[in-house]
Amino acid sequence: MNTTEIREVSMKELAQAFEGKFINVSSTDHYGIAIEMTRGTIEYEDDLKPELWLVSRDSESNVTGSVTFDEDTIETIEESNGTYTISFSIAMADIDISEYKSLEQLQKEHDEKQEV
Repeated sequence: MNTTEIREVSMKELAQAFEGKFINVSSTDHYGIAIEMTRGTIEYEDDLKPELWLVSRDSESNVTGSVTFDEDTIETIEESNGTYTISFSIAMADIDISEYKSLEQLQKEHDEKQEV
């Protein structure tokens, strides 16, 4: 029996989960505003009000674009098996955030599974 546990997390917990890692962002649907980001970072700021930053980066980690959400635009953040899904309170498709893996990393994981 495969039971998947879904838990709700805060913006800060989401940012901490990917601290020091690159992320992959994909929209779960294509209506309203959709976001696709293949290699980025996630940052949390709490100066005047809590904000979540999704920052797209190139292979040298230079910023190539970003999008910011304040807490009013985020309805929920749920985690399941290492993938975080953000649901928005505005006309925007939910997004899934997972750890970015290079082709080399994916090939290595695939090879390790073959050896078992």
